[in-house]
Amino acid sequence: MSNRADRNLMKHFNYKKRTLWNGSHLTGIVLLSMGLIICVSSFFIGKETDSFKLYMIVGTILSLGFLSLSTYSGTLIDFDRSRFKEYQSILWFKLGQWQKLPKIEHAELILHSYRSTNTPNGISPTLSREVTIYKCVLLANGTKFLALDFTREKDAVAALEEIKKGLGI
Repeated sequence: MSNRADRNLMKHFNYKKRTLWNGSHLTGIVLLSMGLIICVSSFFIGKETDSFKLYMIVGTILSLGFLSLSTYSGTLIDFDRSRFKEYQSILWFKLGQWQKLPKIEHAELILHSYRSTNTPNGISPTLSREVTIYKCVLLANGTKFLALDFTREKDAVAALEEIKKGLGI
């Protein structure tokens, strides 16, 4: 899982939750690959193919691939206006409603480790591994308000520092 946090002129904190090799991103990669393979292989196949049909099929597959690859979710925090937005990004447009950011009293880093196993299906081997997630947890009114998950400790520590600096805590 690859998560990224961006800063925009010290005014915003943008947490993007993306998983390149799972879910819709994997589907997007597969569709883009299929479109390119169909496009390239059409030049080597001796059978005459209607160009319009070929371009429509390849165009549709590539469009669905780009759409799928550009879809992700995230959280945007606006420090200046004291608000936040949990959003879905589709074709790089962030869809979501701004909400008032409560007074954040404390921010901390928590490690969460667990054993991950895939579901046995009789075809692929059953794999098991230890997974550690680094969580930036924001507390408001004594309870957890927001938790941001990171796969790398370095990213989580940097995000926590930026959030603390932006919130002044």
